[in-house]
Amino acid sequence: MKLGSLKLRNNLIAAPLCGISNRAYRVLCKRYGAGLTYVEMLKVESYLHHNRKTMTLKYYREDERPIGIQFAGNNPAWLAEACKQAEDEGYDIIDFNMGCPVPKIGKCGAGSALMAYPDRAAKCFKAMVDAVKIPVSVKFRAGVNDGNLNFIQIGKLAEENGIVACTIHPRTRQQSFAGQADHSRTAELKAALKIPVIASGDINEPDFGVKLLKTTGCDGLMLGRGAWGRPWLFREITETINHGRVVTPSPTAIERLAVLREHYELLLECFSERHACQVVRKYATWYIRDIKGSAALRGRFSRVNSRVEFHEALDEAMELYEREMSRDNQSQSDPALAAVG
Repeated sequence: MKLGSLKLRNNLIAAPLCGISNRAYRVLCKRYGAGLTYVEMLKVESYLHHNRKTMTLKYYREDERPIGIQFAGNNPAWLAEACKQAEDEGYDIIDFNMGCPVPKIGKCGAGSALMAYPDRAAKCFKAMVDAVKIPVSVKFRAGVNDGNLNFIQIGKLAEENGIVACTIHPRTRQQSFAGQADHSRTAELKAALKIPVIASGDINEPDFGVKLLKTTGCDGLMLGRGAWGRPWLFREITETINHGRVVTPSPTAIERLAVLREHYELLLECFSERHACQVVRKYATWYIRDIKGSAALRGRFSRVNSRVEFHEALDEAMELYEREMSRDNQSQSDPALAAVG
């Protein structure tokens, strides 16, 4: 898939997510098949003021290319300046966030709140595109609410002002993440635009991702919550596209924990030991969420405060799952044990 001058190896993108899209997450998504990853969404004001936390969040390495950055804001001049700095810092693509429904972003008139001001959005598009040579894309929602579904208008304004691609999360700002994403809106947007349209929202299984590509005609998929604790979803979608089914077996409980262990070690590349523990707690919950016996371990992972404590908790989880697997194997080989169970 091509996004302006940027050619990707495939049409699968890892969404820029606050508190999630750090280097560790991006490296794993890329390994399992993401064609493009982004650093976390950044407020344009914090980026321009060189906020200390923002400086940490925008960290990336050359082995992550292609790498993008996403800004949230509504001031054309500030966004233009941020784009110039991002280009100087070596990012391959810039995305403009008009999809975030979080109140602290919306109260500033940014994110999905900007959907209510299409003229302002158009000025932001033009300022960002005119400021740089690298491609600029945009992500938006269906509208502010069901009474104001203006995603087609926003998409056309983006196209007219040089935006290279649109990603749509087809819920409204009012919905946030409630209910189901209405991808008939994705199909409508694709039919209305000439530039690539990327689908986002509820892509939790490979079959659904492939179905979206076929039924909406969209050019690519952006994965968010579906890949939390499951970066191999990118691989599963790719295999389903190429072979009609998932070819590589999903990781076993033990294999998932091995990925979690590596995830933590990658976090140490950009965070202190204690901060890495704070970040990995939520990831641990996602990696073990649908594994038998996981409830007993959630509390253990939620209390880790050092590298030693994390690995002790992980070793404990490994031992638990090995025992569970041994019992399951015994039950399958001995009908009497299965009957007792």
